[in-house]
Amino acid sequence: MPIEVSTRIQALDQEEFHALDRRIMGVVFEVHNELGRLLDEDLYKREIATRCLAINLEPAELEVRILVGHEGFVKDYFMDLLVCRGYLMEAKVADRLVAAHRGQTLNYLLLTGLRHGRLVNLRTERVQHEFVSTTLTPEERRRFSVVEDGWVEMTAESRQLKARTIELLEDWGAFLDVSLYREALVHFLGGAGSVCKAVEVFSGSRRVGTQNLNLLDEDTGFALTTKREGAGAMRDHLGRLLEHTRLKAIQWINLNRHRVEFTTLSKDRACGSGVRN
Repeated sequence: MPIEVSTRIQALDQEEFHALDRRIMGVVFEVHNELGRLLDEDLYKREIATRCLAINLEPAELEVRILVGHEGFVKDYFMDLLVCRGYLMEAKVADRLVAAHRGQTLNYLLLTGLRHGRLVNLRTERVQHEFVSTTLTPEERRRFSVVEDGWVEMTAESRQLKARTIELLEDWGAFLDVSLYREALVHFLGGAGSVCKAVEVFSGSRRVGTQNLNLLDEDTGFALTTKREGAGAMRDHLGRLLEHTRLKAIQWINLNRHRVEFTTLSKDRACGSGVRN
């Protein structure tokens, strides 16, 4: 299996989730009121799990492992707390909840096939909490279209990049954390030591310094993004980056929800896909 969870998962509908949520959030508020806001994250998670078990909300499992694999590539994730097989809670101790926390929780829902989760922050004076949900099923995430009008397969490495991207999406589905796809692509292209290189950046003839970029070869970089809005601005900035290096092209893949957009940005206008504003 490309995605494996270390325990049995039981997806809950919204009514079932909210019934559990009322009881479990009662535990969270109780722990926070009693112990305050200054403990480490692990202490809060253990105490919440212990008190859930005490009121017969079981199992209450900590650090539930999610294994994502594809042809030799493996990455582990660990969910903070899973109660009654279907209630996912991600617990934070942060100044405030931010988009990255929401994205992490959503990523776990998509990987496990769960629909609903709860994100809580125990560092603030009053518990911050948000409901995170998705309607996407694993089957729906595997339905995507390929847009490649602006793509030029200049080398075997470019062909491999495109083929591997499509393979991963067919295996895992779309909408997951972009870093997962990026790490997998780097792995299949030879590993970080071979792919991530320092590239010189110039302003005119003056050397500004070096920037670490992912390279297919000494002349071609690649970029992977998940831009739903602002794709035009991203294209513009990739073009600016390209123009200030000695690279000849950047192969850009944008995972735009159900659309996988392959674009070649090149200094060689003759190839028909040069940088355009």
